[in-house]
Amino acid sequence: MNRKLMATMMLIFIFAVVAAISAISAAATPTSPGACNMLHTSAQGMDGMFKASERGLGNMIPLVIASEAAGCRP
Repeated sequence: MNRKLMATMMLIFIFAVVAAISAISAAATPTSPGACNMLHTSAQGMDGMFKASERGLGNMIPLVIASEAAGCRP
């Protein structure tokens, strides 16, 4: 009984570690060359983007920077 319990606890621990690693990698900012298209918009569109909430800008800016670093082309 003790070995079964230990084996079950090890499996749960392994699954928890795999889930945590997966969550960390999913939370990383992806390289998204498609975000470059956000820079090619009209003045009205650009004005609208800058009126976004602080959280919205916080999400957009890292994507644009990552896209620029990935080599966006105008």
